[in-house]
Amino acid sequence: MLILGVVFTAITWAQVYRLTPEHRRRRMLRWLLGWTFKGLLVPLGLWTVMNWGVSWDLQPFMPDVQALQYSGGKWYLPFLRFTGFGVFIVTSYWTALTLGWVLVRTAAGLQGEPRANFKGLCWTCAVWLAAPVALIALFGSWGALGLAAMAILVPVAGYAPALLELKALPPMYARAIARIKFGKYAEAEWEIIRELEKSEDDFDGWMLLAELYATQFHDLGEAEQTIMELCEQPRLNPSQLAIALHRLADWHLKLASDPDAARRALEVICSRLPGTHLARMARLRINQLPDTREELREQQAARPIPLPALHEPRDDARETDSPRPGPNEPFEQANRCVEQLRKNPNNVPAREKLARLFAEQLSQPDRGIEQVMLLLELPDQPDMKRAEWLALAAVWHLDYRQDAEAGRQLLERIIRDFPHCPQAMAARRRMGMFIG
Repeated sequence: MLILGVVFTAITWAQVYRLTPEHRRRRMLRWLLGWTFKGLLVPLGLWTVMNWGVSWDLQPFMPDVQALQYSGGKWYLPFLRFTGFGVFIVTSYWTALTLGWVLVRTAAGLQGEPRANFKGLCWTCAVWLAAPVALIALFGSWGALGLAAMAILVPVAGYAPALLELKALPPMYARAIARIKFGKYAEAEWEIIRELEKSEDDFDGWMLLAELYATQFHDLGEAEQTIMELCEQPRLNPSQLAIALHRLADWHLKLASDPDAARRALEVICSRLPGTHLARMARLRINQLPDTREELREQQAARPIPLPALHEPRDDARETDSPRPGPNEPFEQANRCVEQLRKNPNNVPAREKLARLFAEQLSQPDRGIEQVMLLLELPDQPDMKRAEWLALAAVWHLDYRQDAEAGRQLLERIIRDFPHCPQAMAARRRMGMFIG
């Protein structure tokens, strides 16, 4: 009887696991664990303790055990026998109740053909097993009613998963996105959470929730906690982890102007994925981050300096409506750029700014061109930027150094290496001026 009780319990756990869709298994197993304790172990414990006889006032439930305890006989074997009977009865009733409840809940969520298939399975098992169930109930009395119910419910639970092919539908966030567009952010949050309950490890849902916290609720702390919880998901792949942490770094920079927090987020990639391409890219971005909030604000507030068209005279570009900087300001800016390049020689914005300062404000075009040549030697730079740097060096050769031959060579290089970019078109026009 004890062995049968263990078998009944194992069957229940296995069938509940098979009947539950994958996205709900974790929650269902947590519920089943509590229900096993409350509905099975507690009654069995009470039955065992009460048949043991805890005091003179509370005697064993079973008369045979009580009589042997009074007479001083060997009452342990009858105690074990009745305990086994109790285990058999309690586990059979518990199994029947549990499987019945799970099957009813499964049927409630079915529509169309799966629902019809499930009904057909239930009727088939009821008709074909009616005779054995009646015999069990007739000869086993009330103690076998649980076993009789199991005779029908276990086959239904066993065949149902294969027949219904229960599959979890992917989460849909269209309703949440629509509410975000209408400014109903609280409702959008609940929509996202409701969809995540269907798939607790859905990357897109977690990212949408974190972005909602960061950009709409302006709660970077909650957004960071959401990203960190996402990074603990066991099914998260390395690329998704890097995307999530890079996005968190973007929010820290754009919304809070906090380079230190952005650096901490990127350091997680380096520590989680050491030696990988993703870690190297994260380290490269860390090296390019400004050290302080002031440097970040300066980068964000600085207006982009348009690259002059190659056919336009360079002297006109110097005359702008903006106020002239103080006599020492270009030197101070150049010193700050040099300090940044000492920490990270691959800091592209700092080196480009230093080149412009040398050529355009400090009257040192040779040093500016030298910095541009160093930029061109950096690996993995986009072709558009390389074409712009060559054009910049060509302008400085032509307009500042009056070196037509060096400028012509750079223009030819732009046309040869980057024939389809806007700078190549401007270079052809400037070459036409030479020919004319």
